[in-house]
Order: sequence, then structure tokens, then C-alpha cells
Amino acid sequence: MSRSAVFLLVLCLLIGTPGGEAATEAAPSGTPATADLPATALTKAAERRGWTAPRGPFFNDPHRRKHQLTIERKLLDTIRHTRPGSTIRIAVYSFDRMPVARALVAAHERGVKVQMLLNDHQYTKAMRVVRQRIGAKRSADSFIYRCTAGCRTTANKYNNLHSKVYLFSRAGRSRDVVAVGSHNLTLNAARHQWNDLYFTSGDRAFFRQFVDLFDDMALDHDRRQPARFFCGTPAGGAICDESVDKHTVWTYPRPSGPRNDLVLDTLDKVQCLTPTASGGRTRTRLALSMHTLRGRRGDYLAAAIRDKFAEGCKVRVSYGLIGFHTKKVIGKPTKRGRVPLRSTGLDYNPNDNYDLNKDGKDDLILSYYSHQKYLTIQGTFDGVPGSNLVITGSGNWASLSPGNDEVRMTVRGRKVTRKYVRNFDHQWKKKRNSRNAYTTTYVNFRVARTVRDDDGQLRRTYVTERRPVVTIERDRYQRGPYWEAD
Repeated sequence: MSRSAVFLLVLCLLIGTPGGEAATEAAPSGTPATADLPATALTKAAERRGWTAPRGPFFNDPHRRKHQLTIERKLLDTIRHTRPGSTIRIAVYSFDRMPVARALVAAHERGVKVQMLLNDHQYTKAMRVVRQRIGAKRSADSFIYRCTAGCRTTANKYNNLHSKVYLFSRAGRSRDVVAVGSHNLTLNAARHQWNDLYFTSGDRAFFRQFVDLFDDMALDHDRRQPARFFCGTPAGGAICDESVDKHTVWTYPRPSGPRNDLVLDTLDKVQCLTPTASGGRTRTRLALSMHTLRGRRGDYLAAAIRDKFAEGCKVRVSYGLIGFHTKKVIGKPTKRGRVPLRSTGLDYNPNDNYDLNKDGKDDLILSYYSHQKYLTIQGTFDGVPGSNLVITGSGNWASLSPGNDEVRMTVRGRKVTRKYVRNFDHQWKKKRNSRNAYTTTYVNFRVARTVRDDDGQLRRTYVTERRPVVTIERDRYQRGPYWEAD
């Protein structure tokens, strides 16, 4: 037997080796046997088996063309490397990307189960293409389905499926792949938004908890379901703890207010000033990148993070859109000054001339903005100095979020937290990526002066000085065609 024949025989045997869900879920009828596949298909199958899924956080940059699709490319790679017999589960708010639709259809046709849950605010070409090929019957192995006013929420006009969750039972050599963050499957998410998506894999218990959540969402309840809290197998005993476990997840809907908000619980565990052995002290650092802060909830969460600044934490806040009252809450002066505040909400299309009120002036439509919803903590957390923690997911610091299908994930670790902070710094430090959210105005002040007159006598007089004053003004930017209000 020739070397090439031996190699082909071994390759066939390897491809036929069962594993993961492929071992328990048979390929659909009509799928060709391995021996009947052409050599190119064998090569692609072998390449899929040797590939490993992404790990850690990934970010896009809407201002740099080659980095706009960073997150989408990671998802496409993972979809294309899913193995026959495995399952892809996706629950997202929006979906219009034809490259993703084609990749999902191709995965389905090679024997991968594809299950998608979407919000009901749109029905795009990409959704129609996938539905035409895999169907919408939720009892089938593959389906695409739009939940009515959220999947686990009360059916009303205010609630949505707002999660961004991607699950892959087997992709290449990786098993139990989970990806969570702010990224929707839209062109807008790449070209006009800052987004993040965190990948992890290999934790079977954690993955199965997400699958259980997805299966419950697929029932499309019309009454609010209980919130869920899980972390795989708890590291510290029987109860999950965000200060101990690598990952923890809270799923909404979850009623929230000033006395029972998870964000407040997390901030309460932050100690801003920690004494050192040399007699000094260190400051805990907080960086918040938030798509939307508004409403009553936005107000009390803004007050909470402002309080952390007043207590001595190093705090930076960046937003896409903020309510004017919430902005006044977070920007109220403290003894340490004001919370450093910038916005990624920018209009880079001044020639578009969107004249909403017909006054002949451009109304400055938001064309770039952060869609992220993460907080980083570096310092003393829950009594432990040197902690590093990221809270990411799909929920905004806004009043509507607790009623939605949302996912809030915490991730512990110095390396991953530094990656999020670098992403934050990239937006914060470059003028083309963000703007100062405070306004500097000049105000006339009458100031008393003591002067010597022509006779050499001292006398008191008043002069007028113009001094710069930091003020809080409404953002002039309007929501426009690129604004995704989620």
C-alpha cells in the first residue's frame, strides 16, 4: 500500500473517532459517509479537529477598518470548526449578518445542530435565509425562533431578549465553548459600536448550566421566570461566590431597586483605600464602560459609583449615552473633585447634515458609541487586596434592563482584567475615540482687590475676572440611524 493510501486510511479512521456530543448525537440522514467524502472535505474535517476555540476577551474597534470585525471573525472561525453531531446555540438581540447566516447553514448541512433564539423587533434577510434552511420548529434538532417580548420575561412591550450568548458543544479540539458579552450579530455592531465578547471552554458543568438556561428560554414563557445564579462547580463549597469562583453568572429578569441591585452588591464589596505594610495606602481602581446610563436605576447606580470615587477609589466612567439627570448625579462635585467622565458618543459624519428640527443645522447624530457593559475592579474586593475582577454581559445601567433576558458574568483574573483595562484605555486616551463629557465655560466674577491709589493710600476696589468653570450640560448628540437602543 502506498504512503498516500496509508495516510488517507489513518485520516479516515481519525475522523470517524467519536467524541463529545458527536458520540451521542447521530448525523442527520443524507450525510455522506467519511469514505465517500472527497479529499478536500477530508482535509477540512481534519483541520476542524485540530483547531482550538478562542479564549479570553476580544474587542472590536469601529474606527479602524481592519479591527471592526475582530469579534465576528472569532465567531465565524468557531462556527466553521464545529464538528458533525455537535450543537451550536445562539441567543442574541439582533442578527443581520449574511456571512454568519451562510456559516450557520453550512454547519447545519454538514451535520451540526443549529439553534437560535432572537428578539422579535426585526426580521432580517439573514434570519429568513437561516429559517428557510433549518426551520423554526423548536421541537426539531435545529431551529431559529423569535421570542415574544423576551423569552423568560413577562410578555409586554417593555421586555426583550437582550442576552448575547454563544454556545458550542464541540469546535475543533475544544469542548463546551461559551462566549458572553455585548456583541450582536449585526454590521452596526462592527462599524459603529465598541463591543466585547469573552470566550471560555472546557468547563462541562458551567456549559451545561448555560444549555439548561437556553432550553428554558426556548420555551418562550409569557410570565417572568426566576433569576438564575450559577458558576459551574463552586470553588468555595456549595454556594457560588464572585470573589472566589473564576466565573459566576446571574441571569435576568431579576427585580432590582436601590435595596436589591446586583451592581450595588458588587460595589459594596469594593474597599477603596487599603493600608500597606510601609504605612502608605493603595487605591482600588474602577473602570466602567457602559452603553447607557439613564432612568431611576441609572441615577442610583451613578450615585453609588460616585460614592466610591468620594471614598478614594480611582474611578473612570465612559458612556455611549447618558440621561441628563443621571449625568448630573455622577458629575456632582465631591471633596476630591468630579468623577472623571468621558463619552464615546461621537458624530464623525458632519457632512450628513441630519436636520431633525428643520432649523438648517446639523443635529449631530451619534454615529460611533460604546455598546459595552463592563466594569473592571483592580484592588481590594470582598476584603481581599490585589483582587482582579471583570463584570461583563448584556445589561445596561438603566431602568429597563432588570426586566429583560440579560446575562451578567463575572470573570476573575489579573490577565483578563488587564486586557479589559487596555481596551478601556484605548478608548479613553485617544481623542478620536472619546470626548470629555464635562463642559468648560467662562463666568464673570466680581473679585475684591486691594490697590494703592495716586496718594499712596491703600483702598479696596472690585474688578471683573473671567474664570473657567466646569459645568454639566446636556449632550448635544441625538440618536440617529446608527443608534441601537439596547
